[in-house]
Amino acid sequence: MLARALSSAAKKASSDQIPLHTGRQRLVILGSGWAAARLAHDIDPKHFDITVISPRNHMVFTPLLASTTVGTLEPRSVAVHMHEIQPALSRPSNGLFIAEAESVDPVARSVTCHSTDGVRFEVPYDKLAICTGSLGSTFGVPGVLEHAHFLRDVKQAEAIRQRLIENLAQAGIPGRSTEEWQRLLHIVIVGGGPTGVEVAGELTDFIAHDLGKVYPDRAKAMRVTMVEARELLGSFDASLREYAARKLMKRGVVLKKGVVQKVTATEVVLRDGTVLPYGLCIWSTGVGPTPFTLSLPFMKTAAGRLAVDGGLRVLAQPPPGPGPANGAAGGAGPAPGGSAQAQASGAKAQAAKGPAAAHQSGKPGPAPMPGLLVDESETPPTRHLAPVPGVYALGDCCANPDHPLPALAQVAEQQGRYLAKVLNEAARGPRYGESSLPPPPPDFMYRHLGSMATVGGHSAILELGDASSRTLSMAGVVSWLAWRSAYLTRLGSIPKRLSVAFDWSMTLLFGRDLSRW
Repeated sequence: MLARALSSAAKKASSDQIPLHTGRQRLVILGSGWAAARLAHDIDPKHFDITVISPRNHMVFTPLLASTTVGTLEPRSVAVHMHEIQPALSRPSNGLFIAEAESVDPVARSVTCHSTDGVRFEVPYDKLAICTGSLGSTFGVPGVLEHAHFLRDVKQAEAIRQRLIENLAQAGIPGRSTEEWQRLLHIVIVGGGPTGVEVAGELTDFIAHDLGKVYPDRAKAMRVTMVEARELLGSFDASLREYAARKLMKRGVVLKKGVVQKVTATEVVLRDGTVLPYGLCIWSTGVGPTPFTLSLPFMKTAAGRLAVDGGLRVLAQPPPGPGPANGAAGGAGPAPGGSAQAQASGAKAQAAKGPAAAHQSGKPGPAPMPGLLVDESETPPTRHLAPVPGVYALGDCCANPDHPLPALAQVAEQQGRYLAKVLNEAARGPRYGESSLPPPPPDFMYRHLGSMATVGGHSAILELGDASSRTLSMAGVVSWLAWRSAYLTRLGSIPKRLSVAFDWSMTLLFGRDLSRW
């Protein structure tokens, strides 16, 4: 009894600390990805108390994540702590909670969360930004969750590196059969997008420059196969796709066109009957919504993303009967295909199987923008919907059905910058002599800056502009230098830039480390 009482008191005491009341509006940010990090960085802490809720305490610089799979970069070099992004999080009125959001109550304006050890608590909000991102999509292929490796965060990158080094060690055990030897030294990458291509390029560098010095026999036997159902780097110009394919094939990568039927513990089986025995399978085929996103009582697009308007405000069914034109705080409409309760139950069932299995109803199709992997055109009209007061969605977890955007880091970052500007200007109020009712902010406008990808060695492809108005396309060493320079300058702080530059220098001078932890 005493133990239970103490435990209950501890939970109550912890919840009483959330939050301190200062009179400022409380902005709650769910997630720590590109959109969340940019919003947290740009929001003015003089006008908002900030609470960040995320299972991790850092933001991952995803463009450099492929380099950590083979030890080109250390994991800590691509992870930026949220306190480094927004130092004001250390103030007593603000907070960073390492927890997962369970549900959102738009009537009470609160978020229910739970920590990794099961402690549940609620956080009230005045403004809520849902930036929970997406999960790797399996498209319903059996065995992917159990046997394949995704590459979306530092833990997954470390798991790939550990599996790679483990396979190299197991291949050297005396008595190993030839079939097992070949299987352990075969890497299958499913997905020919920028992530898959960059991982293939890093692997070929690792095999050519580092593995050959330590295990020359295993380096000669190593094989990398890339499976793609459509076009390699489909969002790039045809000449750049051809250049990338030529470079990868020259470096020993086998490009296989096909659709995966199933994945077992040792084989990738294609629909045409081809069987690819593997020691390491990396899955990089696109993204889908998270169980949390699917469980929210707001409108969803045909692909399961939260439906938002031009101002990134979450949309829902307006309440029945007379009411304000913009909808009551509790307006919560069912997503296409079922009620909110049914979707929540389905999301929980999918979560029990694995996070990436949450949603595979997105229909692959041609993309009007680079990287768009789902068709949002089947979303019902949203003219009758109303924005939920104080609730916004940014990044991969949402889409404007009228103008869907690709699930790209630069989209999420621009949305975070836009929302921070809108909230800051609204909180500051009108300037002296101006009307007390400022005009509504303009809708979010996305500007596609371009796309880049390395293909191994000192080669990369670079494309500025979008598919309708490409201003520059080039490949080779100059593109590779531009790729490194651009991402080095994009890192959030000088210590991280120095860390990445140091790792690159160490890899160039002394090679990659093959130690197994």
